[in-house]
Amino acid sequence: MRGYWDSILNFSMENNVFLTWEKMAPSVNHMKKEHSLKILCAYEGDRIVGIAPFRKTRKSVAGNFGYSIIEPLTNGNTDYTGMIMSEQEKEILNQFLEYLFKQKDWDLFYFPDLPSKSSTLELIMQNRKELPKCKIEKGWVCPFLPLPNSKEKLLAGLRRKFRKNLERQMRKMEREQGKIELKNYYELGSLEQGMKILFKLHQKRWKAKGGPGKFGIEENRNIAMKTAQLFAQKDWLRLYFLTVNDKPVAAFLALEYDRKMYGHLCGFNPDYSQYGVGHLLLLKIFEKCIEKGITEFDFMQGSESYKFDWTRKYRQSINVRFVNKRLSSKVINFLVKTTTTSYILIHKILRKVISQQPFLHF
Repeated sequence: MRGYWDSILNFSMENNVFLTWEKMAPSVNHMKKEHSLKILCAYEGDRIVGIAPFRKTRKSVAGNFGYSIIEPLTNGNTDYTGMIMSEQEKEILNQFLEYLFKQKDWDLFYFPDLPSKSSTLELIMQNRKELPKCKIEKGWVCPFLPLPNSKEKLLAGLRRKFRKNLERQMRKMEREQGKIELKNYYELGSLEQGMKILFKLHQKRWKAKGGPGKFGIEENRNIAMKTAQLFAQKDWLRLYFLTVNDKPVAAFLALEYDRKMYGHLCGFNPDYSQYGVGHLLLLKIFEKCIEKGITEFDFMQGSESYKFDWTRKYRQSINVRFVNKRLSSKVINFLVKTTTTSYILIHKILRKVISQQPFLHF
C-alpha cells in the first residue's frame, strides 16, 4: 500500500504525520502473535478513497478466557490516531462501522487518542444518533506552543522568572562547561549513530528517575530506528542535540510536517541537570523553528510541568469505545470498564506524586 497511502492522506481532512505509511509500516513488521491486521479500505469505483488502519488484538484474562479488541494499528506507539478519508467522509465512516458491526470476531472497538479537532471525531460526534452506541471520554492533555516570528517575541511571552532562569542557566553553563551548540544528527555522523546517542541519553534520564526506560528493550530500539529511517527519507525527521564542546548532553527527536513540529522523544545526561539542559535545548529548537517559519510546536501527550513552563495552551484528546451487539461483548465491556476505571485512578495518583518530585523535571 506504500505507493498510494500517503497520496490519499494528502487529500484527507485528517492529514498528520502519525497517519502516514512511514509511521504504520514498522508496527506491521513487529506485530506480536496476539495481533492481526484489520486494515479497511473504502472504494469509489476502482479508487481507494478511505483507509482505516486497525488491528485486532486478543486479550487473555484467565486461562482460556479472553476477548478481542479492534484498535488503531499503532496503538501504544503513537500519540494521535484517526482515519484517512479523502472525500465523502460521512459515508466512508458509516461504511467502515457498518462493516465492523457485521463481524463476529471482536468484542470492543477502542479508538483512543483522537485529537480534539480530528475530523474522525467530529464525524462521530455529528452522527451519533445514526451510528452504533458509543462511549466518549476525555483522554490525554496535549500542550502546544504557537510560535511567533521572532525570538524576542518568544521570550517576551514567557513568565519573567522562567525567562531569567533560562538566561542565567545558559550563561552559567557556558562559563563552567564551554561552548554550547545545537547540532543535527548528521553533524555527529550517521542517523544510526545519532539514534544510538538518543537511546543512551534517554536511558540515562529514565534510570535517574528510577524507571527502566523504553529503550532497554531491543524491539523498541529496532522499531524506533526503522521509523526514524523512514521519516528521514521523507525529510520529516528532526533529531537535535545540545552539545558542550561537541559532546552531546541532551537530545530531542521531533517530526516536522505541514509547518508544524511534534516533540516525540527526548533524553539528557543527568550530570548536566543543574543547568536545565532540557529547557536550553528546547529554546534552541524553538529558535530554529522560528527561522524555518514553523507555526506551532506540539508537545503531544502528557501534562508534565516542563511543558507548561513554555505554554498555557493545550488540546484534549478523546477516546471512543464501541461495543459489539452480542451479550457476551456487553458483559466484557462492563468488566473492562470497571477495571479501567480503577487503573485510571491509580495512574492519576501516581502521575501526581511523580510530578511533585523535583529531580524528575525536564
